[in-house]
Amino acid sequence: MNQITIVKVVSSNFIFDFFAKFQNLIGKNLTKYEKMVNKGIQQIQQELKDKNITLKWFRYEITQLTNGAMVIMLYGEGM
Repeated sequence: MNQITIVKVVSSNFIFDFFAKFQNLIGKNLTKYEKMVNKGIQQIQQELKDKNITLKWFRYEITQLTNGAMVIMLYGEGM
């Protein structure tokens, strides 16, 4: 059993940030942030595939760094 940790930092640009804040004000889904989260998760999944890592269990942790940037961390136990 070995511990696995993969960290990805995903960011956006100022223009998309502006529209996301506007969407938040009017109560719409923040699709830009949803896409950022999906992009980070896809990058992690690709790294797991490239390194041929199989996980017994795993968990994602997502933390906003600043406006327009977030850290997506996967941690778990390899088989």
